[in-house]
Amino acid sequence: MAGLAPPPLLLLPLSSSLSPAAASHHPTSPPSRTRRRRRLLSAVASADGDAPSPVSVSASAATKGPSSSSVLTFQQAIQRLQDYWASVGCAVMQCSNTEVGAGTMNPLTFLRVLGPEPWNVAYVEPSIRPDDSRYGDNPNRLQRHTQFQVLGAWGLGWEVWMDGMEITQFTYFQQSGSLPLLPVSVEITYGLERILMSLQGVDHFKNIQYTKGITYGELFLENEKEMSAYYLEHANVDNIQKHFDDFEEEARSLLSLWLPIPAGFVGVTERARYFGRMRSLARQCAQLWVKTRENLGYPLGTYQESNLIYPHVSEKPSRKGVVGQPRAFVLEIGTEELPPHDVIEATKQLEKSLIQILEKRRLSHGKVRSYGTPRRLAVVVENLNMKQMEEEIELRGPPVAKAFDQEGRPTKAAEGFCRKNNVPIDSLYRRTDGKTEYIYARVKESARFADEVLTEDLPTIISGISFPKSMRWNSNIVFSRPIRWIFALHGDLIVPFCFAGISSGNQSCGLRNSSLANFKVEAAELYLHTLEKAGILIDMQERKQRILHDSSILAEGVGGDIIAPDSLVQEVINLVEAPMPIIGQYDVSFLALPKDVLITVMQKHQKYFPVTSKTTGNLLPCFITVANGAIKEEVVRKGNEAVLRARYEDAKFFYKMDTQKKLSEFRDQLSSILFHERLGTMLDKMKRVENTVAEVALLLGINEKMIPAIKDAAALAMSDLATNIVTEFTSLAGIMARHYALRDGLSEQIAEALFEITLPRFSGDVFPKTDPGIVLAVTDRLDSLVGLFGAGCQPSSTNDPFGLRRISYGLVQILVENKKNFDLTKALTLVAEEQPITIDSGVIDEVVQFVTRRLEQLLVDEGINCEIVRSVLIERANCPYLASQTAIEMEAFSRTEDFPKIVEAYSRPTRIIRGKEIGSALEVDASVFEKDEERALWSAYLEVADKIHPGVDIKAFADASLELLQPLEDFFTNVFVMAEDEKVRNNRLALLTKVASLPKGIADLSVLPGF
Repeated sequence: MAGLAPPPLLLLPLSSSLSPAAASHHPTSPPSRTRRRRRLLSAVASADGDAPSPVSVSASAATKGPSSSSVLTFQQAIQRLQDYWASVGCAVMQCSNTEVGAGTMNPLTFLRVLGPEPWNVAYVEPSIRPDDSRYGDNPNRLQRHTQFQVLGAWGLGWEVWMDGMEITQFTYFQQSGSLPLLPVSVEITYGLERILMSLQGVDHFKNIQYTKGITYGELFLENEKEMSAYYLEHANVDNIQKHFDDFEEEARSLLSLWLPIPAGFVGVTERARYFGRMRSLARQCAQLWVKTRENLGYPLGTYQESNLIYPHVSEKPSRKGVVGQPRAFVLEIGTEELPPHDVIEATKQLEKSLIQILEKRRLSHGKVRSYGTPRRLAVVVENLNMKQMEEEIELRGPPVAKAFDQEGRPTKAAEGFCRKNNVPIDSLYRRTDGKTEYIYARVKESARFADEVLTEDLPTIISGISFPKSMRWNSNIVFSRPIRWIFALHGDLIVPFCFAGISSGNQSCGLRNSSLANFKVEAAELYLHTLEKAGILIDMQERKQRILHDSSILAEGVGGDIIAPDSLVQEVINLVEAPMPIIGQYDVSFLALPKDVLITVMQKHQKYFPVTSKTTGNLLPCFITVANGAIKEEVVRKGNEAVLRARYEDAKFFYKMDTQKKLSEFRDQLSSILFHERLGTMLDKMKRVENTVAEVALLLGINEKMIPAIKDAAALAMSDLATNIVTEFTSLAGIMARHYALRDGLSEQIAEALFEITLPRFSGDVFPKTDPGIVLAVTDRLDSLVGLFGAGCQPSSTNDPFGLRRISYGLVQILVENKKNFDLTKALTLVAEEQPITIDSGVIDEVVQFVTRRLEQLLVDEGINCEIVRSVLIERANCPYLASQTAIEMEAFSRTEDFPKIVEAYSRPTRIIRGKEIGSALEVDASVFEKDEERALWSAYLEVADKIHPGVDIKAFADASLELLQPLEDFFTNVFVMAEDEKVRNNRLALLTKVASLPKGIADLSVLPGF
């Protein structure tokens, strides 16, 4: 994405060649010690330019290639940043004397941000990223890059992009060292190399002018080459692991001595394996730091919590000119850029909540419709009445016995009731409720103005919007992203209220750096038109149509079509407000890379639409990106082309490294990827899968002749996780396994199985279809479920870090889609025997119940009645495919006239035996029967039982059960079950028990309505 105006927090201190952003919409800053923290935003105009998913800025205003005499050098950029941040109250400090991966881990940030002391800091931080080692070949990737850090810890943050390339990160910190922060602090992390490349107009970091007469490459290129060789070729991992252990031990020793600062220096190697240990140390360091500062009496002072929230501004609306005719109403919540999914969900919630409030508050209205963009959530109500509708309600008073005396005169209780509700005594009437007679009165509720009612309810509506992840910014109020303005207008009347320190008004915001960056809307009826004049397409569907239409035209211009999956389209339409598709190109030589690699980079990493040839269907060396608002097209195109070129150079680098080996050579490298600390590495996991696939295949009913191919595929499964390209582009897992397998000359059957083990990867994905692929996918999921449940990793209602819901949902989808009858408990027990930890029967039962809930969700989502689904799953959940077919058949059968008859037929004997102590060994003795109806029912039972077998379908069960209807009716009409003779009574109860048990193994009819 591209085209947003450059955030001033990035560029004002650096260069005037990039135009500043529009004015802020922040309210006046509160007078408190936190002011110094907020200056990090307000001193540079606003934080409105920063966004949650990549926020894009365009280099449109930048000069293409500044002369050497006017160019801002790397050294000057650092000096300007230091001078600027010092001028707004930051302490300019030095970098850490220990290698860190980011400026955040410098104790000037990680520790100093904790506690109530105000702290503002800025410093240069050389940051080491071994994963970014490229021998100096990639123009945008360095193992040692330079960050300029302005205050920091970690929290909810996002990237800022310049024409498709990340140049800065901006974060509102929620916590540090697992401790919540109050006040919320702000971090700006400048990526200096990338920013300077853009400002100087060079295409590689080595060409950056560091200072007059010296380039960045002359200073650091050799360092990049040698350190890349060390990280990628010569590093002794065993020694690094030993160093980690040594430093961890030293850190714990220092913590015991109450020395949190030196204890905080712990190196980061193999983060996946040691993350838990590092997190524990970080948390202990943070806790000890807070205690230490408290013991010192907080030398830098403390913030005042009361000043964190902006004062409420109470304002009475002027109703001058208000008439009785209904008027439009608009509520717009202006925010910093929202994540795309949040825009979609929040607009739905906003519309639903407002409709509920309007109905509850008796406010008559017309059509209600919600809208959303990255910077605004809005709802428009047509023809909203200016006042509530009057309503007459019935109020119950005291009992008549207390309301009137013996002579019929009203008591004080009656008089008080009338006085309270402003009704005369003679308007009271009586009515009995239960056994007591009460007095009642009808009272008219007065009609209030709509703006008065909405003033009370709108804050509740906004606070009620929920998000997967919310954040704090200037108070304890949470929202997806900071709220920067609120527009609330009914006709031409402002609806006054305050939320999160923001007072509502009649002003909205347009595109940054536009002539309508801020604008006033005179009447709610003009809202949509005014936004349109400002160039904003607030309707998601309109943005979608514009993007697809214009992108298709651009693609047709080069003889192509766009690849535009709905998931990408939905993301792109909510990254922009004024979409401007632009076509770019990349070098044709990159087409030698696998097609899936090229598409993944474009779609997942850059949010581009790939272009394919109309005639051949092959990829063309073109892409389409979507800019936001008015931009200089050529500048934005070249910027995005340069970024994609660097991305493809990365992919080419990884692919070249991978293809120097065979896929089988990556298998042992799975030992360096931790699956779970109690369950071993990915190599351990895949060996378990390899050991069990043959038996799982037999349980799935796979032909034994397929087992050798299945075992061959299992011996290579997931090996691509250790390849360089999958490590960098994780969504290519399985895809690259198939590609590398075919490249190595393996059969298509094995290659396809290596891909299908990953399926389904997401909602709406395809399912494995080949027998080897089905077996691998099922076995891998069974291993994950049993192992992780056994290790205590069950998901909570709010947290599922291992994706067990997705794994189990995928499992039932595979079984149902491929019509595989499968004993789930038996398979889980089989897989459990291979686990490195003890798995008892309780864990197996827990997993079965967990999978059953996913199967229930799947069937209900397909439109099957939930009672029918539960009825079937009680008996057949252990075989998901059989259960799904049974539920589908029963759903259809439930619409016939025979269904309630059969349910009733089985309910009568069940109700009679329920609660009776009938021994399980009690058998029916035909010689004890006294009546013909008993004998007839027994005979019918034997015939029906012979037709009902495990796995019987609903039609056969229903047809057989119909034969019981008349014998049961005759039995209950002519036979008294609870006979005095114990032997006769028990025999009749045993007979009914047999009949009632016929649905067992098919469905539990007792949970159905009417049973």
